[in-house]
Amino acid sequence: MRRTASQVGLREDQWTTAKLEVRHAILGAAYDRRMTSYGEVAAQIRVIRVDADSPLMGELLGGVFEDEYDAGGPALTAIVTSQYSDREPASSFYQEARTLGYRFTEPHAFWTEQVQRVFSEHGRADRHR
Repeated sequence: MRRTASQVGLREDQWTTAKLEVRHAILGAAYDRRMTSYGEVAAQIRVIRVDADSPLMGELLGGVFEDEYDAGGPALTAIVTSQYSDREPASSFYQEARTLGYRFTEPHAFWTEQVQRVFSEHGRADRHR
């Protein structure tokens, strides 16, 4: 079942805009072929206020993950990690991936593959600019 605005307590326009802002923030980092943090992404959401560690942030990332999966793209949210811990995604990233239908036995290998796919698809060709 896909996430909806009402499930997270937002109006449809807020939900749609917030997901677009999250996606745009992640794509900016992907273009530069760099990882980004929950805090960096949250800071770029303008339509609503979102704390980087809040359940709403997780729901927004999950919504973007669902949208990218439906579009046939790589797991764009793979490049969003904690700024202060192990620089890997939260366990919810792997749970979401399995819910969407990804099959893997080694989570770290799956994550690494998705990060490379994101950079390959969305990163700029010339990294030395």
